[in-house]
Amino acid sequence: MNKKYPNLLSPGKIGSVELRNKTVMAAMGMSQAENGFVNKAVLNHYSERAKGGVGAIIVEVTCVDSPLGLNTNGMLVIDDDKYIPGMTELANVIHEGGSKAFLQLSHTGRGARRKIIGDQPVGPSAVAMPYSYMMGLANETPRALTIDEIKAIEEKYAQAALRAKKAGFDGVEIHAVGYYLGQQFLSKTANIRTDEYGGSRENRVRFHLNIIKRIRELCGEDFAVIVKLSVIEMGKDGGISMLDGLYYCKKFQEAGVDAIEVLAGIWSGEAGRNQKPESAYSDCMAVALCLVMKMGLAVTAGGKKITLIGGGRAQNPVASEKALKSGQCDLIFIGHGLLAQPDLVNLIDEDREDEIRPCIGCGHCVDHQLQHGARAVCSGNAVLARGDNDYNIIPAETKKKVVVIGAGVAGVEAARIAAMRGHTVDIYDSADEIGGQMNLACKPPFKQHLGLMKPYLERQLELHKVNVHLGKKLTKEDVLALNPDAVVCATGVINNKLPVEGSERAINAVDILNGASSGRNVAVIGGGSIGCETAEFLAKQGKKVTIIEMTDTFAGNTGKTAQTILLGHLKGNGVKLLPESRVEKITATEVVYKSKDGKTNSVKADTVVLAIGNRPDTALYDSLKEEVKEIYNIGDSNGGGIIPNAVYDGYTVGNKI
Repeated sequence: MNKKYPNLLSPGKIGSVELRNKTVMAAMGMSQAENGFVNKAVLNHYSERAKGGVGAIIVEVTCVDSPLGLNTNGMLVIDDDKYIPGMTELANVIHEGGSKAFLQLSHTGRGARRKIIGDQPVGPSAVAMPYSYMMGLANETPRALTIDEIKAIEEKYAQAALRAKKAGFDGVEIHAVGYYLGQQFLSKTANIRTDEYGGSRENRVRFHLNIIKRIRELCGEDFAVIVKLSVIEMGKDGGISMLDGLYYCKKFQEAGVDAIEVLAGIWSGEAGRNQKPESAYSDCMAVALCLVMKMGLAVTAGGKKITLIGGGRAQNPVASEKALKSGQCDLIFIGHGLLAQPDLVNLIDEDREDEIRPCIGCGHCVDHQLQHGARAVCSGNAVLARGDNDYNIIPAETKKKVVVIGAGVAGVEAARIAAMRGHTVDIYDSADEIGGQMNLACKPPFKQHLGLMKPYLERQLELHKVNVHLGKKLTKEDVLALNPDAVVCATGVINNKLPVEGSERAINAVDILNGASSGRNVAVIGGGSIGCETAEFLAKQGKKVTIIEMTDTFAGNTGKTAQTILLGHLKGNGVKLLPESRVEKITATEVVYKSKDGKTNSVKADTVVLAIGNRPDTALYDSLKEEVKEIYNIGDSNGGGIIPNAVYDGYTVGNKI
């Protein structure tokens, strides 16, 4: 038994299924299947996490009714026996890694999009999905399902469970969270039916109880069944109260469900002033809901018998251990932490927590799928959903002397991988600390989890014996004098200048975030992510802030969820937004600009802050590219953009050298 985390790392149980520890990988869509089939990328993804020590794996959202129930083009499907061979391979690799295997069964319902399914979405009722800042989209009004269609879908869930059992899975999870059909039936705002499937709690849960009963008939009592449940649905369009959630838990316990993964849902036209983005979520934030359900079941159901699985940013083992020890929940689900660090549980067990790559809560894993129709990506883990998800690092045939210039996330990743492959690596940065732009990105409000990346990067450089040189800006001559075999330039960016009268009076957003003082009235020129985050930073200090932006979009280079929350914060803090406006002049007291209607206006400003973007700093690379045989330009100095791209650049180059 692990002495540090005796509860977290002791055996657990879901129904009759015994787990090696009390950790459960939550189902998270990756959108990397091929026409619904399991492929090498899917196998590698789950194999790596099974080998990484997690007790049970709930395989991502899997469609029981294609194409009508699809969420993305890369969604797994199990509505036909032709998918069983691939699912068998998947269950096998999970078992080979030592984890127990569960398959999440789902239908997207009114959350499906016509461009994916080729038809009008369906739902319990003809009620359109409201805008959700979590999903970043609204949707067309669905067609209400008929009774016969509902019963047919119930049977499809049950038959999908039977296929999962034939494939060797230990159990299934019924998806009743988010914008999926399972939650839609339970919500009185999504489900306004007046027949046997709507109008009361008893009727709204009928869909699920019928599915559970049929699964038991087909699969037997030893085949584990989990329900992933929103026990409350908040917001103006929310339709599940806490009492509803408790009632549903009670009915699922009575129906013989083995476990409930407890979460909350939220619908909102816009994020409120106090709503936090994932980059500021608290550890184990959903665990308290388990305790509420536990206490409620003790009163209403004669005691809690069902296993309650809690989590929500649960990669912190201290918080998870505390939740289990106090009896708030029975098992811990871990989501994004296992995307960032596949062997998270093994590292915890081996007392190597300082080697864990943190989830910084950027939301790109979700955003890339729902907004861009692509696979999930991760800001820390370059392998995630890229290619075949191959985590093998191949030793270099020829060991080289490698010089990396720039110790931001791209440069450190290149250095880390090159060193892991056997090269001798020296990394240089003109700053007195590593981290580059990441050190700035964690300073605005609600961005604290980004700060977790720096100690991880420092530990990786130490662990892989990379020689770190800080506080020195290298010239072309300096680099050539080092006589390297390969050079990696990761020299970042240069701030753009504003070509207008009076621009010398302005200060850069970087300076503000680093502590420079400002007046009472502040004009921020540039409404990208840095401009908007700097505006929030100032507004929370009580400053009167205006953002002047040339385009019609604010924080457009931010993930949709984070963007919506950020804009909600700006509105709540009284920040004035001026879209499609061009600055013409800066004076000692104001900023003169031309608005989208062509009129000249001005805004009072004691301080003017520039956040107009930057350009790649390629000077060193340009001076060396004809002098060094093997040279690479990566990250922001190569137009890297978002963090996942910069990290992937570094990973790719580190493997090329």
